[in-house]
Amino acid sequence: MPGTSQTRAYVALLLSVALWGSYPATAKLALVDFPPFFLAAVRCTLASCFLLMLLARSSSDTIRGLGPGAAGVFLVLGAAGIWGSMQFTYLAIYYTTAGNAVILQAVTPVVVALFARVYLGERLRRVQWLGVSASVFGVLLVITRGRLALLEPADLHVGDFITLASLCSWAVYTVYGKRVLASYSPLLATTAAYVMGTLLILPTAMVVAPLFPTPRLGSLTAWAVVVYQGVLGAVAHIWWYRAVQIVGPSQAAIFTNLQPIVGIVLAPLLVGERIGLWQILGTACVLVGVGLTTRAHLRPASPENKDPH
Repeated sequence: MPGTSQTRAYVALLLSVALWGSYPATAKLALVDFPPFFLAAVRCTLASCFLLMLLARSSSDTIRGLGPGAAGVFLVLGAAGIWGSMQFTYLAIYYTTAGNAVILQAVTPVVVALFARVYLGERLRRVQWLGVSASVFGVLLVITRGRLALLEPADLHVGDFITLASLCSWAVYTVYGKRVLASYSPLLATTAAYVMGTLLILPTAMVVAPLFPTPRLGSLTAWAVVVYQGVLGAVAHIWWYRAVQIVGPSQAAIFTNLQPIVGIVLAPLLVGERIGLWQILGTACVLVGVGLTTRAHLRPASPENKDPH
């Protein structure tokens, strides 16, 4: 595989996860004025329109393979990556801290590796299972704030558990997308996923609207976050899929280690959150676990582990 292509893929992954690392803190700013489902709906609508314009201006090769049979494939992508992941990530951040959200998101490579084990047949060695255990322990430290034995149910943040559920949706989007990219271009797959996901999010937002405060449509901060996350987030999704196409889902997921670092720095700066000792220790355990879980993908690929694309 050409070194230049890999280098560009790594740069794209680096920029994408740095952007995503800023999402919890910036989303927290928007959630002051926009409820979570409304925020997801307007962001995804903007992103879908932007991506459709890009797709309309692209070459005919970009839409290769598009046909009636693609609807089901894109529906899975949209349901997992947009409706299930993005929408409920906003809901999670609404009910927890930006710091907790970004730390828990660091376990993404472990979740992706487990899904790849089931769906793509990628093997996990003993040391990788040890990494899974370390990451789970780190997650427990963050969720319980170190009070594993003395924790009261009232001390738990429901948003932390919603974050973990949304990570499973993102793992489906990443792992399933690996096979989708064998037939469709990254721009087409991303655009179709956004459009399908938006079509699912809009009715959801209308149904749950009475459960949340009315959005303050005059908030410049909230609209700035919508544009920032909607347009740049759409571009990042394209970059992500192009990189996954080159280096594979598990190796791409390694780069999400940068997310908690960016998020932990921004949470105190943007929303004034205090990052405690247990969050730092939990982050360390998660990142050690991620390192162990993904270590096989840092070595030269053996014939059975090479990316087929």
